[in-house]
Formats: sequence, structure tokens, C-alpha cells
Amino acid sequence: MQGIPAPAPGDEHRPRDEPLAAYEHPGLSASGGARADTGPGEGVDVALTDGTSVHVRSIGPDDADALRAFHSRLSPESIVLRFFGPHPRLSDAEVERFTHVDGVDRVALVAERAAQLVAVARYDRSTARDEAEVAFVVDDAWQGHGLGTILLQHLANTARSHGIRYLVADTLSENFRMLNVFRDAGFARTFTRTSEVMHVVMDIAPPT
Repeated sequence: MQGIPAPAPGDEHRPRDEPLAAYEHPGLSASGGARADTGPGEGVDVALTDGTSVHVRSIGPDDADALRAFHSRLSPESIVLRFFGPHPRLSDAEVERFTHVDGVDRVALVAERAAQLVAVARYDRSTARDEAEVAFVVDDAWQGHGLGTILLQHLANTARSHGIRYLVADTLSENFRMLNVFRDAGFARTFTRTSEVMHVVMDIAPPT
């Protein structure tokens, strides 16, 4: 799984951090329940815990430069939490992969404010067809405002619509913010720790 984020304060992860394309995206509205069709350039405005609004939409190939700029603004700590080690810049191959998705087995969303990306979240379906690995990364200046939770809700809603029941993530046990996002999401979940990595499994099936 790509660099993602064990338990204590905040918001983000690798799945290490990560777009839908021009496909229908059954995401959540700012209020958390309405459907939103989000292709590149479309999406929904959502309110963060401090009242600030950001725009959530799927990523697209045209976001390549914005994604590079976003990564360049991340602190060394946030990069380590996402990639499990130093990763000062994204390679061309990574940018290509992160900005090209199919909207079903590989989905990724971005949050933007004032024409800048401030967060990226994604899932990639595993060989187990009912499971997908999630990954997040949030700009340092935007951490702690509920953005990770909002993006997780959007991803879960989309994954569910494509027959995925479990979202999984491997995160460094020191990534308390991301672990709290998983804990507070409201899904049945398990945490398994191996050395410095916490493996998280979330059951996103709707309650019966």
C-alpha cells in the first residue's frame, strides 16, 4: 500500500497520500448525505470544522502540475507519514499513475482551495474484489480541520457503490491523526500492529 498512516490526535495518511476521472462519483455532499457527480472540474463544496469550505472533486490528468506543487509544500514529517520515508519529489511515473484512474477499481479525490490542492485521498481495489486500500495526505496547513474524515466518507461511499466492503490501510503507528480519522469514522474496524506499522481494516457495509 502506498505510504499511509495507531491511535491519538488529528487527520491524514498513505495509503500514503492519493483521483476519479470523468466518471459518476456517488460522493457525499457538504451535509454528508446527498449524491454528487464529480468528474474533473466538478464536485461539491464541503465545510470543515472551522467553517472554511473546500471543493472536493476527482483528480484528472490536468492536475499533474498542481499535484507536484502540492507535494512540494508538504513538510518532511508529512512526507514520511505518507511514504514511510523521505520522498522529496514525485517521479513522472508516480504523477502519471496518481492522476490517471478508472473511477471504479482506482479512485482518487482532491480537495482544493483558491486553485491549490490541499489534500488527496484514494483507494485501489486489491485482488480481493471486496477490499481496497486507502491512502491520504493533507497539506500541513489544513490538518486538524476534519478534512481527512470528509474524504474518507466520500471514498467509502464510492467504494460501497462499486461492491467494495472493506477499506484497509497500513499506517505508521506514530500517525495519530490518521489513526484517529479511522477510529472516528463510525465503521466497524480492527487494528493490528506489527513493529512500527498499524494495519487497519474498516467494514464499510451499511448497517442492516
